[in-house]
Amino acid sequence: MACVTALVADITARGHTLSWNCSVLNRASRLLAWTAGFRLVREYVHYAVGSPAQRSHLVA
Repeated sequence: MACVTALVADITARGHTLSWNCSVLNRASRLLAWTAGFRLVREYVHYAVGSPAQRSHLVA
């Protein structure tokens, strides 16, 4: 929380507008944003088509 608060203060001091983006399912991120003073404006739904990537392609 201290890191987020410091980052918010720094960006605001530079005259920029902040935004927070995370998955609708990422409860921890949404809670952190809310605690830091961000408020929900809108939610987006992302769609994908095709088959998911094969696991063998994801392993480094």
